[in-house]
Amino acid sequence: MKLNSKSLLMVILTALGLFTLVMVLILAEKLLAIWQYLQDAPVWVAVLYGIVIFTVAVVPIWLFPKLTKPKVKAKSQVQVIDEHSLEHAIDQEQQRGVDTQAADAEMQVLHERRNSGKFHISLLGAASTGKSSLIQALIPDAQVETDVIKGTTIAAHHHSYGQLEITDLPGFDAVDQDDLTRLAVEESKRAHVVVFLLNTDLSRSEMALFESLNQWHKPMVIALNKIDSYNKDQLAEITQAIASKIKQKYPVVMINTGGFRDVIIEQADGTRTHQTETLPTHIQPLLDAIEKVVSNNPEALHRFRDAGILMLAEQKLNTASSIYNIQVAEQTIDRHTKRAIVGALASVAPGSDLVIQGTIGTQLVRELCQLYNVPVNQLQIDQVLKSAGGKLRTSTSLVLAVSGNALKAFPGIGTAAGGIMHAVAYGMIFNSLGKAVMASVSTEGRLNTELTKQTFEENLLGSSKELAKDLAKMALKLSQK
Repeated sequence: MKLNSKSLLMVILTALGLFTLVMVLILAEKLLAIWQYLQDAPVWVAVLYGIVIFTVAVVPIWLFPKLTKPKVKAKSQVQVIDEHSLEHAIDQEQQRGVDTQAADAEMQVLHERRNSGKFHISLLGAASTGKSSLIQALIPDAQVETDVIKGTTIAAHHHSYGQLEITDLPGFDAVDQDDLTRLAVEESKRAHVVVFLLNTDLSRSEMALFESLNQWHKPMVIALNKIDSYNKDQLAEITQAIASKIKQKYPVVMINTGGFRDVIIEQADGTRTHQTETLPTHIQPLLDAIEKVVSNNPEALHRFRDAGILMLAEQKLNTASSIYNIQVAEQTIDRHTKRAIVGALASVAPGSDLVIQGTIGTQLVRELCQLYNVPVNQLQIDQVLKSAGGKLRTSTSLVLAVSGNALKAFPGIGTAAGGIMHAVAYGMIFNSLGKAVMASVSTEGRLNTELTKQTFEENLLGSSKELAKDLAKMALKLSQK
């Protein structure tokens, strides 16, 4: 009988069926034998046997969800940064040429706040939530200092009284949302406690700011102001909505910061008069909530404040270092691109430019790796250059076409066009290669050959005509020297 796929499948299925039948019969025989044995065995043996069977059957069912359940990430904790190491890093980056003013300023704030011994509260809230009234109620004789934040038009007002200092930022609708969020998060890191003042349920913009603050696990108190504007049921509904949105992570208190309101009084003769009525102040719940936060562990609050400022300083140092590295990397890429153009113009023997460009490419990759403190060996560099060279086989014609189009902007260059077009093509190649290497070492902290190859191709094929024109100008100037 000739076997085809259907016949073979039938044989396999028949064999599996017979095997299954045999296994069922064997299992049935064993179960009947065990049952017969248990009938004659003592009761305690039967009970013990039953417990073993039950355990063996249930344990896998109990373990399965435990083993397959996704692991819940532990809540992130505030990272304790080594202050001495951070100061050393700032000094090193400063010697390297990085602008460390922002990080230095944060370290100065840390030392000043430590030495002052003051307790710092960051007060946030939208316009008309009663921040001024709250400050007036908390510290009637407050000394006000205005600090215009560098690089913005936003002024932070510092209100001091004794050992208490409240920092008040403008209302959410008074400035650009992005600037306010950034400054509010920064100030919250510098403070011991954040007071988030509301006069109704959290709006979308307030919720976005709350989420930004919540990421840093800063001690916070949510204060609902102007409670005399609502009845009992409305207050219960609003506080429940707030507690639900913040997932009950922070205390929510109800207060009145006082102030004034206009009232109309109707006399017995029907005449009406306008009077200003002073609103009662009720901020004790807020004071109790703050005191409870502080009394739990005041020393921990100081450490938490210090950690926040150190994190802020480190963040600003990293930003400054990143900006500096980008500037130096771009200068390095431009310098080697120019060298590649010069090498292409200077080559006389066929293939001699490849030797020149290979040397320049090696230097380019090595310098970019050194800038980002990425260890690299010659083998890795050769792999990147070889990979980039492989991509050029499929895109050289396109590169030359773009170069030729760029030269059309410079009429009358005559026979020099061919050599200059060749030089422009090499300039585009090295510009794309440098940016690809820069993207790899800056994002991954290593020289990733595959990522570099992919980014190189994208950069090369996406090169703009403006870049080609700039390189053509450079090549023309160099050829005339």
